[in-house]
Formats: sequence, C-alpha cells, structure tokens
Amino acid sequence: MRLAKHILESSSMSNDIYGTVGRQLRVKRVQARLTMEKLAELADISTSFLAYIETGKKKPSLITVARLAGALNVPLSELFEESNVSSIPAGSQKTVGKLLKLLSGRTPAQTRVIIAMVETLSRKFPW
Repeated sequence: MRLAKHILESSSMSNDIYGTVGRQLRVKRVQARLTMEKLAELADISTSFLAYIETGKKKPSLITVARLAGALNVPLSELFEESNVSSIPAGSQKTVGKLLKLLSGRTPAQTRVIIAMVETLSRKFPW
C-alpha cells in the first residue's frame, strides 16, 4: 500500500515539475522578447512541441529543457524554480505575458512610470 502511495505522489510531483518548467519557459521567452517560432528554432524543436511544453501537455527530456535554457541564455536550474507564475489564474496568463513583454527592456524609470499609469487607470476604472 505504501509503495502505491509513493508512486502516486511521485507521479503527481513529476507532473508539477513539468508544469513549472512550462510556465517558466513561457515567462523567460516573453521576457527575452522571443516568439515561440524563434525559440523553437534556436532549440531545434518544433513550434508545436514548444507550445505543448509551455502548456504542460508534453513532457520534454532533460536534454530538450537544457537546449531551451541555452537558447534563452538562462541557467537550467531557473526553469525548475517555481515562482509567482503559478499563482496567476490561467485566463490571465496571456495578459500578464503581454505586460511582461511591454516592460521587458525598459529602464527602471520607464518601468515605474508604466506601473504608475496602470495603477492610476485601475483605480479610476475599478471594473
């Protein structure tokens, strides 16, 4: 009985790891201002496979994840580190991705101005 429970827990944990890798890939790709097509090309995988990885529908090998990390110029370990990404509701992840893309490459001063504008708008229009 304990063995079955251990196997189930391990399976659940591995699925969580693949989900984390997919979410982190998307965040890092958007921050790097890369399209899915460009990142897939750099990592020598298909765009559809990358899309499946980012959404957690496919489980990449460690070699594939290492190639993606190399193409993104980030340490491999960063793709396995859970961050606040998982706390973003699934329906909002695309919007957050757009905001990250908008802020990427900006100076700290520009980022503060953009954030202040968004905060002002959200107070003025509190849908």
